[in-house]
Amino acid sequence: MPGSHVLVVAYAILDFLSYIQLQVHTAESLEALQMALSVFYTNKHVLKKPFIHEHLNCINSLIMSITLFGTANGFNTELSKHLHIYFAKNAYCASNKYNYEEQMIF
Repeated sequence: MPGSHVLVVAYAILDFLSYIQLQVHTAESLEALQMALSVFYTNKHVLKKPFIHEHLNCINSLIMSITLFGTANGFNTELSKHLHIYFAKNAYCASNKYNYEEQMIF
């Protein structure tokens, strides 16, 4: 029944997302993370192919990355956004606004 497979996939994704957000991982949590990923990949045939290829390509390496480098907490774009504001926009405001692209590059 396709509807039950969709629910299995949805639960596997939710399990994966809840485990990936943990701030401390143990061997058991990594095993549960791998289990949720395995259940997802076993039943992914019910989803549209472009969804899988576009959005879930890098998910296989997450468990290995957590094992090697630690948890994935704090991954966002806020730091780079604020650095851009500080270095580019504030520098532009402090400049004479003449030939500003050349001033920012050099």
